[in-house]
Amino acid sequence: MKKLRFYSVVFTFALLIIPMLQSCLNDDDENRGTRFTIGTIEVIGEKEYFFNLDDGDKMYPSDTTYIHNYTVKNNQRVFIHFLPLEEDIPGYDYNVKLIQLENILTKDIIPLTEETADSIGNDRINATSLWITGNYLNIEHQFFHSNNPDKKHMLNLVINETAETPDPEDEYFTLEFRHNAYNDEQRTPGWGIVSFRLDKIAKQLTGKKGLKIIVNTIYDGKQTYTIDLKK
Repeated sequence: MKKLRFYSVVFTFALLIIPMLQSCLNDDDENRGTRFTIGTIEVIGEKEYFFNLDDGDKMYPSDTTYIHNYTVKNNQRVFIHFLPLEEDIPGYDYNVKLIQLENILTKDIIPLTEETADSIGNDRINATSLWITGNYLNIEHQFFHSNNPDKKHMLNLVINETAETPDPEDEYFTLEFRHNAYNDEQRTPGWGIVSFRLDKIAKQLTGKKGLKIIVNTIYDGKQTYTIDLKK
């Protein structure tokens, strides 16, 4: 089996879900050495699927004993908690036993107009990591919240139609990462990942080198990040 590669961000996720799993894993020595990664579900047929990992590799879950009450959807972005298995599966880079799947918020890119500006919001948020995999732009982010589960925050990636017309010669297509905290109190730092589909802006990306992402950051105000498209 290939040497496994993972994103550092998933270890934060590990800290979040390990307490929930600890009680069922403590007495099961065969499940020691579990790992975490991120990928996209690809459905093969009824009740059969695999994961396209963000580094381009393929992972096949030959053991799904622990997965209950989870609805498998094609192209769903997920956190994957798993145990590597030794047996090779032809056509796949990894063969694993699944421990838990957690959906990643996945959204379309939307227009921001004068009518929608207030509802979309522009509250402070940090973009701590950005990467492109397949047809998705992924943003690891941080924002402050009250830790009240009834207080929901909204995240969007928008084409700002109220801004000045961008230079057509610009090699980067401009988007804005927006956060609406709905007046939630800023007490506790929170972390997460959101994925945005790029397929609906494919025409706008023709001939572009990459994306320019504008973010209203927590401490440094408006910041601009660039990320190159994969060839």
